[in-house]
Amino acid sequence: MKTLIVWCLVSQVIILAGNSAEKGDVDFSIVIKNEMYNFKKPAVFYHCRSSKKDLGWHTSHPSSEFRWTFEVPQFGNGVMIHNCEFRSRLGTAKIEIETLSTTAILCDGHTCKYVIRRNGIYFVGYELYYPLGGFVELSRPVVKLIEPWTPWSPHQLKALGISKQHLS
Repeated sequence: MKTLIVWCLVSQVIILAGNSAEKGDVDFSIVIKNEMYNFKKPAVFYHCRSSKKDLGWHTSHPSSEFRWTFEVPQFGNGVMIHNCEFRSRLGTAKIEIETLSTTAILCDGHTCKYVIRRNGIYFVGYELYYPLGGFVELSRPVVKLIEPWTPWSPHQLKALGISKQHLS
């Protein structure tokens, strides 16, 4: 049954990629959601940019989402890279999001989701695995920590003009 579902998902991706061939590019979205629930100071500030667009700084509170769309050349011939920097009371995190047209298999269709939690930044989607030693490629749901928080250094706190008392 699981194999049938996976093949249906793969077929859907192939059909979507085929339909987008008329345009030449594949439309994608990235969603970043704040899941810092039950936390004293849950606000997170983040800044994402690509070679084509600077999305600026955003403030995120629990349950809020930020979404942006972009195009990727079809059939894996090109990649769109977004560099994102996150800041919270727990520290900083930097991630690089690489998107190819074939990334749709790992995301929920053409929407890639990332969540901000106490441990860091997570990818929520699918991962490929090979249950039969490399003969068959399947996908399974995954919530994967991609970048933990790096605690603020005393130098960073001083540069920001923040004391340790303000972080508590």
